[in-house]
Amino acid sequence: MTRWSQNEFEILVNGYGLSDEELKQRLPGRTCGAIAVVRNGIHSYHNEGKFISALSKMMLQYLKDKRGSLTCPKCGEKF
Repeated sequence: MTRWSQNEFEILVNGYGLSDEELKQRLPGRTCGAIAVVRNGIHSYHNEGKFISALSKMMLQYLKDKRGSLTCPKCGEKF
């Protein structure tokens, strides 16, 4: 398993409205399953859930730094 780069994570975070398959085409090194796991982690993060263990330190810091200007790539809620 290769760590996600910040560029890959930004593509996913900004991919609201795209399916996992469409994101896979933009993220050729990632599977639909990996994309879904990270999307679920982001969704859990903004709902203060317990699934954030799927997110790396870089991802959590990115979400913290950008909080208030993001849209959940799973549900479309702004956070």
